[in-house]
Amino acid sequence: MQLHRDRSKFEAAGVRLAVIGQGTPRQAQHFRDSQELDLPIYVDEGRDSYKAAGTKVATVTELLGPRVVAKGAAVSARDKVVQGRIVGHPAELGGVMIVKPGGEIAYVHLAGDAGDNPANDEVLSAARQASKG
Repeated sequence: MQLHRDRSKFEAAGVRLAVIGQGTPRQAQHFRDSQELDLPIYVDEGRDSYKAAGTKVATVTELLGPRVVAKGAAVSARDKVVQGRIVGHPAELGGVMIVKPGGEIAYVHLAGDAGDNPANDEVLSAARQASKG
């Protein structure tokens, strides 16, 4: 959702955004519709892509620690986003990757806790840098 909000900036930089999520194609379609998301969503019920990327399953503190909950509440209020029904492993953390044509990984940010997302400007800068080389 965070990257989708700046989709026009990413598209102007020649970046194609996509989402990989847990769940079924039907659940992905529901998520796309309910969030008004206009991005490709790929589903990985077995979480193989998460494991290959090196994401982790969060501890209770990484999911519900005071700092994480406070940050989540602030972001929810600011962005008017409400956590929906959880699909897949409830403690699986995600990340952001920039993959160049040909498969080279140019940037990786793996979440350290449930509120750990890189700033869009950081991701966009990395994407621009990756397109130069």
